[in-house]
Amino acid sequence: MGREERSVFDRISTFRDGMRPSERKVADFVAAQPDNVLTLGISALASASGVSDPTVLRFCRFIGFNGYQDFKLGLARSVALGAPSFRQDIGPEDSVPAIANKVCAQTVAALAELRSKVDWLQVERAIAVLSAASRIECHGVGASGAVAIDAQNKLFRLDVPVAAYVDPHMQVMSAASLVAGDVLMAFSYTGRAREILNSAGIARQQGAFVVAVTMAGTPLAQLATHPIGLPFIEDTEQYTPMLSRLLQLVVVDILEIGIALCRGPSLSFRLRRMKDALSLVREPNATAEP
Repeated sequence: MGREERSVFDRISTFRDGMRPSERKVADFVAAQPDNVLTLGISALASASGVSDPTVLRFCRFIGFNGYQDFKLGLARSVALGAPSFRQDIGPEDSVPAIANKVCAQTVAALAELRSKVDWLQVERAIAVLSAASRIECHGVGASGAVAIDAQNKLFRLDVPVAAYVDPHMQVMSAASLVAGDVLMAFSYTGRAREILNSAGIARQQGAFVVAVTMAGTPLAQLATHPIGLPFIEDTEQYTPMLSRLLQLVVVDILEIGIALCRGPSLSFRLRRMKDALSLVREPNATAEP
């Protein structure tokens, strides 16, 4: 695929390593604030990036555009198609604002990938079995273990027995105690965690549903009755999982809201009672002194 056929974000991702440090400043600014760049002239972009006008022009030509206006047309098309979908490397030379811009850009890109690539019909089916479940068990290890605990914290408010386990021994015993109509929620972004595959396999043998929040096509996705396939957005074997954990948490929120809606208005009194109870663990609002 030639440069002329690729989005601005794909070009930056591909050719960034070959850029001069000053050109990378422009690339990072464009990736972090593409909508703002569309409103800027070449001098304004140069000033915002901390470089000169010629540097901006060199950047545009380096990634395959004839000039600045040609670049802005390409950027407008790319923005219309969706947020950038690449990972920007963070280096020791980056300032805190630069790190913040890159992390925010990565997060926006990951959420856009989730919105566009997840099979929402499969999510709807998962919500249906979770809404009808007599019992829900949440399993995860590592970063996904934290997601399993978050799922338990969210779902227990919906008037269904729910527990979370991150210990492998507890997970296999939990899975072995499930019966038809129960649901195991299995969290593993790579879909290759042996502990989660073991518990999911046991749950299937027991006749329980398995809702798996994992990448599409993984062993866990193939084992699940209701796989929710996440897009590939980071290599968790080389990087500390950040975006993958975020996507799983977002899916948990979507599932919780879907279940609450399916269970109907009967939940309102229960949720209100829980909210009122929180007043017992919070300081009352301070009154202003005269």
